[in-house]
Amino acid sequence: MFEEKQAVFNEFMEEFVKLDKETKNKEIIEKEKTIIAYLMNYAEERNLDYDLLANKEIKDILDGNGTDDDYIEAMMVYLHNIEEIIGAILYGEPNK
Repeated sequence: MFEEKQAVFNEFMEEFVKLDKETKNKEIIEKEKTIIAYLMNYAEERNLDYDLLANKEIKDILDGNGTDDDYIEAMMVYLHNIEEIIGAILYGEPNK
């Protein structure tokens, strides 16, 4: 089972490394957003409220004006939200 999973992941990574930088950035952000959605769902099922943090770099990306730095900074925002949501789930401390 693990070997099959690893093989599929290896194929995925072989394709991922071929992408241009902008597409890689978008793929990483989409993966982070998916993780956030899973965590938000899990927190909601446990009656934990969490408001996502944001900043102007995310708006720039959504508006189609994102630079390489904006993508990296947006990734940090999403990772920070992931960290905060996990903290709220583990310790029951929503940010409201």
